[in-house]
Amino acid sequence: MHQGTLLIIDDEISIRESLAFLFEDEGYRIFTAENGHVGLDLFFREKVDVVITDLRMPVMDGLEVMRTIHASDPDLPMIVISGAGKKKDVIQALQMGAKDYISKPIIDLDIIVHVVRKVFENRRLAFENKAYSERLKKSEKQYRTITEQIAEGVLTVDAQENITFVNPAFCKMMGYSADRLLSMNLEQISTRDSFLYILKQTQILKQGKTSRYEIQLVHANEHPVHVELACSPINQGKDQTYTGTIIMARDISRRIELQRQYQYFVKHAKEMPEHVIAICANCKKIRGEDRLWKDIEKAFNQLTFSHGICPDCCRKLYPDMDFEITEDDN
Repeated sequence: MHQGTLLIIDDEISIRESLAFLFEDEGYRIFTAENGHVGLDLFFREKVDVVITDLRMPVMDGLEVMRTIHASDPDLPMIVISGAGKKKDVIQALQMGAKDYISKPIIDLDIIVHVVRKVFENRRLAFENKAYSERLKKSEKQYRTITEQIAEGVLTVDAQENITFVNPAFCKMMGYSADRLLSMNLEQISTRDSFLYILKQTQILKQGKTSRYEIQLVHANEHPVHVELACSPINQGKDQTYTGTIIMARDISRRIELQRQYQYFVKHAKEMPEHVIAICANCKKIRGEDRLWKDIEKAFNQLTFSHGICPDCCRKLYPDMDFEITEDDN
């Protein structure tokens, strides 16, 4: 763990030594300087966490010291100790980063110990918050890079179903630009029944649970897009308050259409003429008498197949060539 370092700048030797002994006993690393020039030399040579400085000193006063330090490190905390401070000087010192102002003579040393402890604690928290913020920004950047390259649609919405993030795949799926989608609510790209179902699923998400369901969205060209949504809640704060949802969206329109065709076929199968052979429009498998789907070669295992091109296809593919078959060719 880093040991806290204090720089004490004061032209009164008794104050410098008293404070140095006091804070060494508190476990701090101490540097002392009798004027502003020496203090700044130490500041730029050593790693200093907090500066304690007098305002009125010969050679260089405390305000000039603070001004130089503030220009170099605006976030460095400074504590002012002075017995001849004017109101204007105090205000100026506070504007340049002074975290507190203590008047001389210092009657109760516990006061300055408390002030220094508070300053170090605030500094520690500031560093932790900064580190956390940097990690968060890095994570968000990595997350956005991944989601922008992923093939499936990704979007986030807030607690009111307003769209707050979309990846390129979702924009392509819906036919809208990212800017347009980010100005919309899920209600605007859903059918009425689908949006009511979304609101119902949001109640589940608010309980901290995930949700997966199928609904119908509306493309920019106004045709339906059947999607499967996998949703996870976004919770923030100590009480894990629900603030929105991250959604993975998969276009299942092709699957829905095949299901519809299959259901139509099953419904009308009895109405078909005898000896009709059922063939899958997608994979070209054939349903046999045992009602099992088989590859076409396996379905007609009593036949021998050879692959070639029929004369009609040859004429279409190669119109300039003569494919007439004579008796001599047989």
